[in-house]
Amino acid sequence: MKPLRFFLAFCILGAAVAPLWVDGIDLVAMKKREEERRKKAAKSKIVVNDANVATISVGGTKYAFSQLEAEEPAEGKEEALPEERAKKADETRTPEFWKQQQNDLEERIAKLREDIENSQSELNKLWSDFYARNIAAEQQAIRAQIAQLTNQIEQKKIFLSETEAQLEALFEKARKAGIPPGWLR
Repeated sequence: MKPLRFFLAFCILGAAVAPLWVDGIDLVAMKKREEERRKKAAKSKIVVNDANVATISVGGTKYAFSQLEAEEPAEGKEEALPEERAKKADETRTPEFWKQQQNDLEERIAKLREDIENSQSELNKLWSDFYARNIAAEQQAIRAQIAQLTNQIEQKKIFLSETEAQLEALFEKARKAGIPPGWLR
């Protein structure tokens, strides 16, 4: 037993003293080597900017960058399109339009919060039933209900956060559209 102890002590001491014998990594020398490597590396003579982004050619290879463009309206729709835009512009200029969108989102948020609270109280009841039961089969059935209800609560929380983000986006959209702040109070 004593030889094993001596061997372990030797290994531990050796591991502690080994870094003193081995040269450590010299970060300053590594930095200098990297700077020299970068100086020697060939620099690109091509400058990419907005003016030439679609026409870059390197070594005989052309690189194309596609941009999405709006679809052209159908022949029959050309006349109806300005009317639709005017109608939509008139609709967005009314306080009722913005207030209706805000109310819809706030109602959805309130309903989701209420559903989460109701589901949470039901989950608490299931947990108390789970601990009150001593039969494994009953506990297993309750555990399945708990897992299902927990997943539903998590989904509702995700929907809630998305709806709150939509409400914030509505406020931002209204601000960018130049809507007076009093319309959404």
